[in-house]
Amino acid sequence: MTTTIYQKTDKGHDEIRTRANHLDQRHRAVLLMVNGEKTCDEILLQLQPLGMTRAVFDELEQGGYVRAHVAGAAAPSTSAPASPPPPSSTPHTAVAAAPAPPATASATGEQGIDGYQRLYRFYTETISRYLGLRGYLLEMKVEKAGNVEELVALRETLKAALTKTRGEPDTGNVIAQLDLLIDEATS
Repeated sequence: MTTTIYQKTDKGHDEIRTRANHLDQRHRAVLLMVNGEKTCDEILLQLQPLGMTRAVFDELEQGGYVRAHVAGAAAPSTSAPASPPPPSSTPHTAVAAAPAPPATASATGEQGIDGYQRLYRFYTETISRYLGLRGYLLEMKVEKAGNVEELVALRETLKAALTKTRGEPDTGNVIAQLDLLIDEATS
């Protein structure tokens, strides 16, 4: 049993966005699922149909794409969004937005960075929790989004995916929370 929780490093975030190191699909699939919330075993269980093993995690860690998550540790220090902290809600309730770490930008750009990080975390937590592997393509779009406007543009895609997999009541709650975050990020 492997209860290690991993998070993406700067190199891992970069690989998702740019494919600079040309990871194969097996490694990319695991890298997308790593979010600083799920244990190695939980991810392997979700990816069991694809035949994933602990060795894939080891290779990603040796390659510098992921690292063991340490509670309270600072997130990677680049413009890449930080991995989300463990959420406090259960899988069948709406996802609560996690507070973003303090922004290091000037006062004029701080709100935009903070809003981006909150939206990014909300999307990744929601996709991981509610969609799992079915959210793979949407997760790729979130990883590539470089600003608040690009994340806001994914609202309808997330809503459609949630409606298809979870039904209207869960979707309504999640989208209502997303709308609040969008309002905060764009005002």
